[in-house]
Amino acid sequence: MRAALLIIVLSFAAGVVGILLGHKYIMPDAVRSIGLHEQIHAELVLNKAQDEKLHVLETGFSENKAVLEARMKAASAELSRAMQEAHTMAPNVIAAKDKYVQVLDEMQTLTIAHIFAMRALLDQGQAEQFDKIVQRSFQNMAN
Repeated sequence: MRAALLIIVLSFAAGVVGILLGHKYIMPDAVRSIGLHEQIHAELVLNKAQDEKLHVLETGFSENKAVLEARMKAASAELSRAMQEAHTMAPNVIAAKDKYVQVLDEMQTLTIAHIFAMRALLDQGQAEQFDKIVQRSFQNMAN
């Protein structure tokens, strides 16, 4: 009984550690838009039309992101349950992990598409500044 309890506790701890490490090192910014909105408003001078279009993009992105965050939370819970049931890399654990990673990928794809959509609103000079902001943001994530 003690050995079984120890295995359960260790399995759960390993699962939690795996999820946390995935969030921190594999896709650390999957659930946020790397602060670009704030930097764009602070560093770029937008005209009224650009600002209005950016607001529409931000609203749509926030709504889509919220949906994916809910799916990510559900996928994480499913992975946790599967790990508790199997305690090995069983097919149900692999399927739950794949589902979780798929949602992470969708979040990353949404974020990248949003970055390009924001860039498309800008004139040439603004786009060059924007590219520097994006590059700086990604470099900061890598550190």
